[in-house]
Amino acid sequence: MKQDTDNTMRSQDKMVSNLDTIPAIPGTMPQLGNGADETLAQLAPLAQSLPSATPPSDLFAAIERELDAEPKAATQVQRADEGEWTKRSDLIWKKILTRDPQSGRCMYLLRCLPGARIKPHIHDRSEHLFIIEGEFWMNGKLFTAGDAQCSMPGTEHHEITMPNGCLVLISA
Repeated sequence: MKQDTDNTMRSQDKMVSNLDTIPAIPGTMPQLGNGADETLAQLAPLAQSLPSATPPSDLFAAIERELDAEPKAATQVQRADEGEWTKRSDLIWKKILTRDPQSGRCMYLLRCLPGARIKPHIHDRSEHLFIIEGEFWMNGKLFTAGDAQCSMPGTEHHEITMPNGCLVLISA
């Protein structure tokens, strides 16, 4: 029985010494607290049952390459000079910036020339907008550059008018 206790102690010592050799990044190492000795004693048999293993020599280089790699498809980027403006009406143009294929939501710019009008409509989902330049009238209220607005699903808009034109960023 003494041999089991010695092995347990050696395993605990090995686990604690390994813990001390891990380079700590501030704020990322958990505090072991008062139950550390008991936890280590419980984990020691598991540590003894594991075969010794040497990590591949290029393991850390592979991890660094993955961390430094360009983001994959989860991030969409469109530069200012990319994309196309499509004509929605004689006085309204739209440029899609991003689109989420799963939800169908997109972010786009709407360029409305002076005199443009958008017909009354009801939103089937939320829509967020930010006026970059110019102004428009919606439901009897004047919105100007720097204003933001959110329409929840079911919101009804009467005719929207842009007597002087505007550029609006919309997420819908």
